[in-house]
Amino acid sequence: MAGGELSINVKHIEPGDRLTGLRLGNQKFTPLKTFLQKHAHTYETKSLARTYGAFNAETGAVVGYITLVCGEVVTGEGDDNLVQEPGLKYLYNHYPAIKIARLAVDHRIGGRGLGQYLVNLALGRAKDVVCPAVGCRFVMVDSKKESVSFYERCGFTLLDTAANRERDEPVMFVDLNKLAAA
Repeated sequence: MAGGELSINVKHIEPGDRLTGLRLGNQKFTPLKTFLQKHAHTYETKSLARTYGAFNAETGAVVGYITLVCGEVVTGEGDDNLVQEPGLKYLYNHYPAIKIARLAVDHRIGGRGLGQYLVNLALGRAKDVVCPAVGCRFVMVDSKKESVSFYERCGFTLLDTAANRERDEPVMFVDLNKLAAA
């Protein structure tokens, strides 16, 4: 991926990758930086998460990342089914999903499309790798309230329940069956 003058390589992190240099520009995002530096490698080796790093091709510094885990979208009693298709009766209130557990982009390169690129990577992995192997209908995220509009631009929909709309981190989702074939 190229972002203006900056050349970026995005790849699945591996042992030995240097996961330093990320600057998020706001103290409230410190847990995202801490996870990357202190836990991402261990979560990889223990199969608890998969992290894809965006690295500055010139310096090798990490400038963003996305972490994916298994998850589910849960609806409450009386909520509409997320999947409404003729002839299909889904019997459960939890739907199989891939979860974007963490997403961060260095504040110095924000607004250049890297966040969207990482989300598209997640959607592609889910649709092309996970869905053919196991039942998985959605990609979901517990979005920070200030990030809802970003995820909407990426094609996510807010889970439309009263309880979800009131959450500090509302659940948003993309229906993978509605994505165009790649």
